[in-house]
Amino acid sequence: RPAVPAGGRLAALLLAALAWVPGGAPACPALCTCYVSPPTVSCQANNFSSVPAGLPPGARRLFLQNNVIGALRAGTFGPSTVTLWLYSNNISSIQPGTFRHLPALEELDLGDNPHLRVLAPDTFHGLRRLQALHLYRCRLASLPSGIFRGLHSLQYLYLQENGLLYLQDDLFADLANLSHLFLHGNRVRALSEGVFRGLPSLDRLLLHANRLVAIHRRAFRGLARLTILYLFNNSLAALPGDPLAALPALQFLRLNANPWACDCRARPLWAWFRRTRVSSSPVPCASPPHRRGTDLRHLRPRDFDACPEEEEDEEEDEEEGEEEDGGGGGVAVMGTPGRALGRPGTLPAAPPSAFYRDGLPPHDLRGPQPRPPPPSRDSRGPPGDARCPQAPCAPMAAAAPHQPHVLLPLLGLLLPRL
Repeated sequence: RPAVPAGGRLAALLLAALAWVPGGAPACPALCTCYVSPPTVSCQANNFSSVPAGLPPGARRLFLQNNVIGALRAGTFGPSTVTLWLYSNNISSIQPGTFRHLPALEELDLGDNPHLRVLAPDTFHGLRRLQALHLYRCRLASLPSGIFRGLHSLQYLYLQENGLLYLQDDLFADLANLSHLFLHGNRVRALSEGVFRGLPSLDRLLLHANRLVAIHRRAFRGLARLTILYLFNNSLAALPGDPLAALPALQFLRLNANPWACDCRARPLWAWFRRTRVSSSPVPCASPPHRRGTDLRHLRPRDFDACPEEEEDEEEDEEEGEEEDGGGGGVAVMGTPGRALGRPGTLPAAPPSAFYRDGLPPHDLRGPQPRPPPPSRDSRGPPGDARCPQAPCAPMAAAAPHQPHVLLPLLGLLLPRL
Protein backbone atom coordinates (compact mmCIF):
# COMPACT_ATOMS: atom_id res chain seq x y z
CA ARG A 1 0.00 0.00 0.00
CA PRO A 2 1.36 3.44 -0.85
CA ALA A 3 2.33 5.48 2.17
CA VAL A 4 0.03 8.30 3.07
CA PRO A 5 1.94 11.57 3.42
CA ALA A 6 2.06 12.97 6.91
CA GLY A 7 0.39 16.15 5.68
CA GLY A 8 -2.47 14.11 4.21
CA ARG A 9 -3.05 12.34 7.51
CA LEU A 10 -3.14 15.69 9.30
CA ALA A 11 -5.60 17.12 6.78
CA ALA A 12 -7.86 14.08 7.21
CA LEU A 13 -7.81 14.55 10.96
CA LEU A 14 -8.70 18.24 10.59
CA LEU A 15 -11.60 17.40 8.29
CA ALA A 16 -12.90 14.85 10.80
CA ALA A 17 -12.65 17.42 13.57
CA LEU A 18 -14.64 19.92 11.54
CA ALA A 19 -17.49 17.45 11.36
CA TRP A 20 -17.96 17.80 15.14
CA VAL A 21 -17.80 21.60 15.52
CA PRO A 22 -20.89 23.88 15.68
CA GLY A 23 -20.39 24.80 12.03
CA GLY A 24 -21.68 21.33 11.22
CA ALA A 25 -25.06 22.08 12.83
CA PRO A 26 -28.22 22.02 10.67
CA ALA A 27 -28.43 24.90 8.23
CA CYS A 28 -30.40 27.98 9.23
CA PRO A 29 -33.65 28.51 7.27
CA ALA A 30 -33.45 31.14 4.53
CA LEU A 31 -34.14 34.73 5.69
CA CYS A 32 -33.73 33.67 9.34
CA THR A 33 -30.90 34.27 11.76
CA CYS A 34 -29.59 31.51 14.01
CA TYR A 35 -27.65 31.74 17.23
CA VAL A 36 -25.60 29.10 18.95
CA SER A 37 -26.04 29.76 22.67
CA PRO A 38 -28.78 29.23 23.59
CA PRO A 39 -29.84 27.53 20.32
CA THR A 40 -32.13 30.16 18.78
CA VAL A 41 -33.85 30.69 15.43
CA SER A 42 -35.16 34.18 14.72
CA CYS A 43 -37.48 34.49 11.71
CA GLN A 44 -39.41 37.58 12.70
CA ALA A 45 -40.88 40.13 10.29
CA ASN A 46 -40.09 38.32 7.03
CA ASN A 47 -43.59 38.07 5.58
CA PHE A 48 -43.64 34.29 5.99
CA SER A 49 -47.09 32.88 5.18
CA SER A 50 -46.22 29.57 6.84
CA VAL A 51 -43.64 28.35 9.32
CA PRO A 52 -40.39 28.06 7.35
CA ALA A 53 -39.17 24.56 6.62
CA GLY A 54 -35.92 23.23 7.98
CA LEU A 55 -36.06 24.53 11.53
CA PRO A 56 -33.13 23.00 13.41
CA PRO A 57 -34.59 20.24 15.59
CA GLY A 58 -32.41 21.21 18.56
CA ALA A 59 -33.52 24.86 18.67
CA ARG A 60 -34.75 25.93 22.09
CA ARG A 61 -36.08 29.37 21.17
CA LEU A 62 -38.15 30.05 18.05
CA PHE A 63 -39.09 33.66 17.20
CA LEU A 64 -41.69 33.73 14.41
CA GLN A 65 -43.60 36.89 15.31
CA ASN A 66 -44.68 39.69 12.95
CA ASN A 67 -45.25 37.50 9.92
CA VAL A 68 -48.46 36.48 8.10
CA ILE A 69 -48.52 32.82 9.12
CA GLY A 70 -52.08 31.55 8.73
CA ALA A 71 -52.08 28.00 10.12
CA LEU A 72 -50.08 25.82 12.50
CA ARG A 73 -49.64 22.11 11.78
CA ALA A 74 -48.56 19.15 13.86
CA GLY A 75 -44.93 18.12 13.58
CA THR A 76 -43.68 21.62 12.82
CA PHE A 77 -41.80 22.29 16.06
CA GLY A 78 -39.08 20.19 17.66
CA PRO A 79 -39.27 18.63 21.13
CA SER A 80 -36.42 20.84 22.43
CA THR A 81 -38.46 24.04 22.05
CA VAL A 82 -38.63 26.03 25.29
CA THR A 83 -39.79 29.44 24.02
CA LEU A 84 -42.14 29.85 21.04
CA TRP A 85 -43.24 33.32 19.90
CA LEU A 86 -45.95 33.42 17.24
CA TYR A 87 -47.61 36.71 18.10
CA SER A 88 -48.74 39.26 15.48
CA ASN A 89 -49.46 36.81 12.67
CA ASN A 90 -52.66 35.83 10.81
CA ILE A 91 -53.15 32.49 12.54
CA SER A 92 -56.72 31.28 12.13
CA SER A 93 -56.36 27.53 12.73
CA ILE A 94 -54.22 25.28 14.91
CA GLN A 95 -54.18 21.63 13.88
CA PRO A 96 -54.81 19.14 16.72
CA GLY A 97 -51.52 17.89 18.11
CA THR A 98 -49.48 20.94 17.08
CA PHE A 99 -48.12 21.41 20.61
CA ARG A 100 -48.63 17.87 21.91
CA HIS A 101 -45.02 16.70 21.61
CA LEU A 102 -43.29 19.73 23.08
CA PRO A 103 -42.47 18.49 26.59
CA ALA A 104 -39.93 21.27 27.26
CA LEU A 105 -42.13 24.22 26.25
CA GLU A 106 -42.30 26.91 28.94
CA GLU A 107 -43.55 30.00 27.09
CA LEU A 108 -46.04 30.11 24.23
CA ASP A 109 -47.13 33.44 22.75
CA LEU A 110 -50.07 33.34 20.33
CA GLY A 111 -51.23 36.87 21.08
CA ASP A 112 -52.34 39.50 18.59
CA ASN A 113 -53.72 37.02 16.07
CA PRO A 114 -57.08 38.63 15.25
CA HIS A 115 -58.20 35.75 13.03
CA LEU A 116 -57.86 33.19 15.83
CA ARG A 117 -61.48 32.80 16.93
CA VAL A 118 -61.80 29.16 17.98
CA LEU A 119 -59.57 26.82 19.98
CA ALA A 120 -60.04 23.06 20.28
CA PRO A 121 -60.41 21.75 23.85
CA ASP A 122 -57.14 19.79 23.63
CA THR A 123 -55.02 22.52 22.00
CA PHE A 124 -52.63 22.82 24.97
CA HIS A 125 -52.92 19.35 26.47
CA GLY A 126 -49.62 17.76 27.40
CA LEU A 127 -47.73 21.02 28.05
CA ARG A 128 -46.88 20.09 31.61
CA ARG A 129 -43.96 22.53 31.86
CA LEU A 130 -45.73 25.52 30.33
CA GLN A 131 -45.37 28.55 32.60
CA ALA A 132 -46.62 31.45 30.43
CA LEU A 133 -49.45 31.35 27.88
CA HIS A 134 -50.28 34.47 25.85
CA LEU A 135 -53.65 34.60 24.09
CA TYR A 136 -54.27 38.35 24.26
CA ARG A 137 -55.88 40.35 21.47
CA CYS A 138 -57.34 37.49 19.49
CA ARG A 139 -61.08 37.23 18.86
CA LEU A 140 -62.00 34.41 21.18
CA ALA A 141 -65.65 34.87 22.14
CA SER A 142 -65.51 31.78 24.37
CA LEU A 143 -63.11 29.18 25.71
CA PRO A 144 -63.96 25.46 25.70
CA SER A 145 -64.18 23.70 29.03
CA GLY A 146 -61.02 21.78 29.76
CA ILE A 147 -58.76 23.84 27.51
CA PHE A 148 -56.36 24.49 30.41
CA ARG A 149 -56.58 20.96 31.81
CA GLY A 150 -53.25 19.58 32.99
CA LEU A 151 -51.35 22.87 32.84
CA HIS A 152 -50.19 22.51 36.43
CA SER A 153 -47.04 24.61 35.94
CA LEU A 154 -48.78 27.61 34.39
CA GLN A 155 -48.11 30.86 36.24
CA TYR A 156 -49.02 33.62 33.76
CA LEU A 157 -52.17 33.58 31.62
CA TYR A 158 -52.92 36.50 29.29
CA LEU A 159 -56.49 36.54 27.94
CA GLN A 160 -57.08 40.28 27.68
CA GLU A 161 -58.77 42.07 24.78
CA ASN A 162 -60.48 39.11 23.18
CA GLY A 163 -64.20 39.74 23.35
CA LEU A 164 -64.92 36.86 25.74
CA LEU A 165 -68.63 36.81 26.57
CA TYR A 166 -68.55 34.52 29.61
CA LEU A 167 -66.31 32.40 31.82
CA GLN A 168 -67.74 29.06 32.87
CA ASP A 169 -67.24 27.41 36.26
CA ASP A 170 -64.01 25.43 36.75
CA LEU A 171 -62.41 26.86 33.60
CA PHE A 172 -59.17 27.42 35.55
CA ALA A 173 -59.57 24.54 38.02
CA ASP A 174 -56.25 22.83 37.13
CA LEU A 175 -54.10 25.96 37.43
CA ALA A 176 -52.97 25.57 41.04
CA ASN A 177 -49.77 27.56 40.39
CA LEU A 178 -51.29 30.44 38.41
CA SER A 179 -50.25 33.79 39.88
CA HIS A 180 -51.31 36.31 37.19
CA LEU A 181 -54.63 36.18 35.32
CA PHE A 182 -55.36 38.98 32.85
CA LEU A 183 -58.98 39.13 31.68
CA HIS A 184 -59.43 42.85 31.05
CA GLY A 185 -60.84 44.27 27.85
CA ASN A 186 -63.41 41.53 27.25
CA ARG A 187 -67.24 41.51 27.33
CA VAL A 188 -67.90 39.37 30.40
CA ARG A 189 -71.15 40.38 32.14
CA ALA A 190 -71.19 38.17 35.24
CA LEU A 191 -68.90 36.14 37.50
CA SER A 192 -70.41 32.92 38.80
CA GLU A 193 -69.69 31.10 42.04
CA GLY A 194 -67.11 28.65 40.69
CA VAL A 195 -65.42 30.71 38.00
CA PHE A 196 -62.13 31.08 39.92
CA ARG A 197 -62.21 27.76 41.70
CA GLY A 198 -58.84 26.01 41.94
CA LEU A 199 -56.58 29.10 41.98
CA PRO A 200 -54.94 29.07 45.44
CA SER A 201 -51.78 30.83 44.21
CA LEU A 202 -53.43 33.69 42.32
CA ASP A 203 -51.79 37.02 43.14
CA ARG A 204 -53.12 39.39 40.47
CA LEU A 205 -56.55 39.40 38.83
CA LEU A 206 -57.38 42.05 36.24
CA LEU A 207 -61.05 42.27 35.26
CA HIS A 208 -61.34 45.93 34.29
CA ALA A 209 -62.90 47.16 31.04
CA ASN A 210 -65.46 44.36 30.84
CA ARG A 211 -69.27 44.66 31.07
CA LEU A 212 -69.70 43.24 34.56
CA VAL A 213 -73.09 43.88 36.15
CA ALA A 214 -73.11 41.04 38.69
CA ILE A 215 -70.56 39.19 40.83
CA HIS A 216 -71.63 36.17 42.86
CA ARG A 217 -70.99 36.61 46.56
CA ARG A 218 -68.68 33.57 46.53
CA ALA A 219 -66.94 34.29 43.22
CA PHE A 220 -63.64 35.10 44.95
CA ARG A 221 -63.77 32.27 47.48
CA GLY A 222 -60.44 30.45 47.73
CA LEU A 223 -58.29 33.33 46.45
CA ALA A 224 -56.49 33.65 49.77
CA ARG A 225 -53.28 35.01 48.21
CA LEU A 226 -54.80 37.59 45.89
CA THR A 227 -53.16 41.00 46.42
CA ILE A 228 -54.31 43.01 43.37
CA LEU A 229 -57.86 43.18 42.00
CA TYR A 230 -58.99 45.54 39.22
CA LEU A 231 -62.72 45.93 38.64
CA PHE A 232 -62.82 49.48 37.29
CA ASN A 233 -64.59 50.50 34.09
CA ASN A 234 -67.43 48.01 34.34
CA SER A 235 -71.18 48.36 34.96
CA LEU A 236 -71.30 47.44 38.64
CA ALA A 237 -73.88 49.22 40.77
CA ALA A 238 -73.41 47.07 43.89
CA LEU A 239 -71.58 44.05 45.32
CA PRO A 240 -74.25 42.09 47.19
CA GLY A 241 -73.16 39.62 49.82
CA ASP A 242 -69.73 41.14 50.44
CA PRO A 243 -67.66 39.07 47.96
CA LEU A 244 -64.47 40.98 48.88
CA ALA A 245 -64.54 39.48 52.38
CA ALA A 246 -63.02 36.32 50.90
CA LEU A 247 -59.76 38.15 50.06
CA PRO A 248 -57.66 38.39 53.25
CA ALA A 249 -54.41 39.29 51.43
CA LEU A 250 -55.85 42.01 49.19
CA GLN A 251 -53.66 45.14 49.04
CA PHE A 252 -54.68 47.07 45.92
CA LEU A 253 -58.24 47.51 44.65
CA ARG A 254 -59.65 49.62 41.80
CA LEU A 255 -63.41 50.14 41.61
CA ASN A 256 -63.70 53.51 39.86
CA ALA A 257 -65.66 54.09 36.63
CA ASN A 258 -68.65 52.01 37.76
CA PRO A 259 -72.21 53.33 38.31
CA TRP A 260 -72.21 52.70 42.06
CA ALA A 261 -75.60 53.03 43.76
CA CYS A 262 -75.04 54.65 47.16
CA ASP A 263 -78.33 53.60 48.70
CA CYS A 264 -78.95 50.54 50.86
CA ARG A 265 -77.23 48.36 48.28
CA ALA A 266 -73.92 50.06 49.10
CA ARG A 267 -73.86 49.03 52.75
CA PRO A 268 -71.93 45.70 52.38
CA LEU A 269 -69.15 47.37 50.40
CA TRP A 270 -69.09 50.40 52.70
CA ALA A 271 -68.88 48.14 55.79
CA TRP A 272 -66.05 46.15 54.19
CA PHE A 273 -64.03 49.33 53.65
CA ARG A 274 -64.55 50.31 57.31
CA ARG A 275 -62.97 47.11 58.61
CA THR A 276 -60.25 46.69 55.96
CA ARG A 277 -56.99 48.45 55.17
CA VAL A 278 -56.65 48.33 51.43
CA SER A 279 -55.18 50.83 48.99
CA SER A 280 -58.18 51.69 46.84
CA SER A 281 -59.16 53.99 44.03
CA PRO A 282 -62.02 56.43 44.68
CA VAL A 283 -65.48 54.85 44.53
CA PRO A 284 -67.70 57.72 43.29
CA CYS A 285 -71.45 57.36 43.68
CA ALA A 286 -73.60 57.58 40.54
CA SER A 287 -76.94 57.50 42.36
CA PRO A 288 -79.13 58.63 44.07
CA PRO A 289 -78.90 62.17 42.67
CA HIS A 290 -78.18 63.86 46.02
CA ARG A 291 -75.11 61.63 46.52
CA ARG A 292 -73.75 61.70 42.99
CA GLY A 293 -70.01 62.31 43.09
CA THR A 294 -69.68 61.40 46.78
CA ASP A 295 -67.11 58.72 47.51
CA LEU A 296 -68.88 55.58 48.70
CA ARG A 297 -66.12 55.03 51.23
CA HIS A 298 -66.95 58.31 52.92
CA LEU A 299 -70.62 57.63 53.58
CA ARG A 300 -71.72 57.84 57.22
CA PRO A 301 -73.51 55.24 59.35
CA ARG A 302 -76.63 57.40 59.49
CA ASP A 303 -76.89 57.20 55.69
CA PHE A 304 -78.03 53.60 56.21
CA ASP A 305 -80.40 54.14 59.17
CA ALA A 306 -83.48 53.50 57.04
CA CYS A 307 -82.06 50.30 55.52
CA PRO A 308 -83.37 46.89 56.66
CA GLU A 309 -80.98 44.57 58.44
CA GLU A 310 -79.32 42.02 56.18
CA GLU A 311 -79.32 38.33 56.95
CA GLU A 312 -75.90 36.92 57.79
CA ASP A 313 -74.66 33.65 56.32
CA GLU A 314 -71.42 33.47 58.26
CA GLU A 315 -71.97 29.92 59.50
CA GLU A 316 -72.63 28.70 56.00
CA ASP A 317 -69.53 30.49 54.75
CA GLU A 318 -67.34 28.95 57.45
CA GLU A 319 -68.55 25.45 56.59
CA GLU A 320 -67.83 26.02 52.92
CA GLY A 321 -64.38 27.35 53.74
CA GLU A 322 -63.57 24.22 55.74
CA GLU A 323 -64.65 22.03 52.83
CA GLU A 324 -62.43 23.95 50.45
CA ASP A 325 -59.44 23.77 52.78
CA GLY A 326 -59.82 20.02 53.03
CA GLY A 327 -59.92 19.48 49.27
CA GLY A 328 -57.17 19.55 46.72
CA GLY A 329 -56.01 17.80 43.61
CA GLY A 330 -52.55 16.72 44.73
CA VAL A 331 -50.77 19.38 42.66
CA ALA A 332 -47.60 20.89 44.10
CA VAL A 333 -47.72 24.66 44.48
CA MET A 334 -44.66 26.38 43.06
CA GLY A 335 -42.41 28.26 45.40
CA THR A 336 -44.11 27.00 48.56
CA PRO A 337 -42.05 24.11 49.95
CA GLY A 338 -44.04 22.11 52.45
CA ARG A 339 -47.29 23.83 51.50
CA ALA A 340 -49.31 22.23 48.75
CA LEU A 341 -52.58 20.74 47.73
CA GLY A 342 -52.20 17.19 48.91
CA ARG A 343 -48.41 16.84 48.98
CA PRO A 344 -45.34 18.99 49.73
CA GLY A 345 -44.56 21.63 47.13
CA THR A 346 -41.44 20.86 45.16
CA LEU A 347 -41.70 22.90 41.99
CA PRO A 348 -39.54 26.06 41.86
CA ALA A 349 -41.23 29.35 41.08
CA ALA A 350 -40.31 30.95 37.75
CA PRO A 351 -38.74 34.40 38.02
CA PRO A 352 -41.43 37.03 37.36
CA SER A 353 -39.12 39.06 35.11
CA ALA A 354 -38.99 36.16 32.66
CA PHE A 355 -42.65 36.14 31.71
CA TYR A 356 -44.44 39.09 33.28
CA ARG A 357 -44.39 41.72 30.60
CA ASP A 358 -46.70 44.37 29.19
CA GLY A 359 -48.71 41.63 27.50
CA LEU A 360 -46.53 41.88 24.42
CA PRO A 361 -43.01 40.46 24.11
CA PRO A 362 -40.20 43.02 23.88
CA HIS A 363 -37.76 43.46 21.01
CA ASP A 364 -36.53 40.30 19.39
CA LEU A 365 -32.79 39.63 19.30
CA ARG A 366 -32.51 41.29 15.89
CA GLY A 367 -33.95 44.43 17.40
CA PRO A 368 -34.89 46.80 14.55
CA GLN A 369 -38.62 46.07 14.58
CA PRO A 370 -40.72 48.61 16.52
CA ARG A 371 -42.45 47.32 19.61
CA PRO A 372 -46.27 47.48 19.52
CA PRO A 373 -47.93 49.54 22.25
CA PRO A 374 -48.92 47.66 25.41
CA PRO A 375 -52.60 46.63 25.56
CA SER A 376 -53.12 48.33 28.91
CA ARG A 377 -51.03 50.33 31.33
CA ASP A 378 -52.59 48.28 34.09
CA SER A 379 -51.06 45.06 32.85
CA ARG A 380 -47.50 46.28 33.24
CA GLY A 381 -45.15 44.30 35.37
CA PRO A 382 -41.72 44.81 36.85
CA PRO A 383 -38.92 45.70 34.45
CA GLY A 384 -36.63 42.95 33.29
CA ASP A 385 -35.02 41.40 30.26
CA ALA A 386 -37.56 38.90 28.95
CA ARG A 387 -35.47 37.93 25.94
CA CYS A 388 -33.67 35.21 27.81
CA PRO A 389 -36.06 33.09 29.90
CA GLN A 390 -33.39 30.43 30.10
CA ALA A 391 -30.13 31.47 31.78
CA PRO A 392 -27.40 31.96 30.94
CA CYS A 393 -27.87 33.92 27.72
CA ALA A 394 -24.81 34.45 25.60
CA PRO A 395 -24.01 38.08 24.73
CA MET A 396 -24.78 39.11 21.19
CA ALA A 397 -21.12 38.95 20.16
CA ALA A 398 -20.91 35.34 21.36
CA ALA A 399 -24.25 34.48 19.79
CA ALA A 400 -23.37 35.74 16.31
CA PRO A 401 -24.39 33.60 13.35
CA HIS A 402 -22.03 30.78 12.48
CA GLN A 403 -18.41 32.06 12.44
CA PRO A 404 -15.55 30.27 10.57
CA HIS A 405 -13.89 27.79 12.85
CA VAL A 406 -10.30 28.37 13.97
CA LEU A 407 -9.19 25.17 12.17
CA LEU A 408 -10.17 26.43 8.71
CA PRO A 409 -7.15 28.78 8.19
CA LEU A 410 -4.78 25.99 9.26
CA LEU A 411 -6.41 23.59 6.83
CA GLY A 412 -6.02 26.18 4.07
CA LEU A 413 -2.28 26.34 4.70
CA LEU A 414 -1.81 22.58 4.67
CA LEU A 415 -3.85 21.59 1.63
CA PRO A 416 -1.60 23.28 -1.04
CA ARG A 417 1.37 21.29 0.30
CA LEU A 418 -0.32 17.89 0.00
